[in-house]
Amino acid sequence: MFVLVCAMTGISTQAFGQFILPKPEVFVRAEDQQRARFLEKPCASIDEGHGCYRYDGRLIREAPCAYHIEAGVIGFVPTDQCYKMDAPRRYRGVWIDEFEGQKFIPEGTRAPEWPRGNPQSPEWQKKADQAIAATIWLDVDRAKLGHKWQQGGRRVFIEFIGRKTMYPGNYGHMGMSGQEIIVDRVIAQRQCPQIGACR
Repeated sequence: MFVLVCAMTGISTQAFGQFILPKPEVFVRAEDQQRARFLEKPCASIDEGHGCYRYDGRLIREAPCAYHIEAGVIGFVPTDQCYKMDAPRRYRGVWIDEFEGQKFIPEGTRAPEWPRGNPQSPEWQKKADQAIAATIWLDVDRAKLGHKWQQGGRRVFIEFIGRKTMYPGNYGHMGMSGQEIIVDRVIAQRQCPQIGACR
């Protein structure tokens, strides 16, 4: 999805170290694997309607897992229909529910540390790449947990059965998470205290 946003805005994915082009084997469907192979190949006029579409006068390469809802409106198939997933298993940890920034911190691990300082420096970029790779986006839509966004977000201790993406990549809002877990069934959940440990 990020590749598509970059293509539509004219930004190169190479400008962002953490946003490398996806490998074809991460996708479930053969057509999406094929699209991944051609992402860097420029579109020619003959490709329009065959792996490329016209947007704002430019030809844009079709992104994996994307489909056209109507002219100028693109949708994406759900994560588990797009990417290969691990088998369902039990998870426990803290779900941080923030507007456009939710994440899951498995029990026994720590939240990734985001860099401070100059975003133009190579050291900053390296730390940002590491933080993104360690961040897990939690998809709670199917479990119908709902969001209760509040100032500073909320923390919930949660135990659930879920499926994680098999390969690292760029998941969640703006591709800022290295993994994604889909919550299939909630076993237990409780609000964390404002201060202190969340268990």
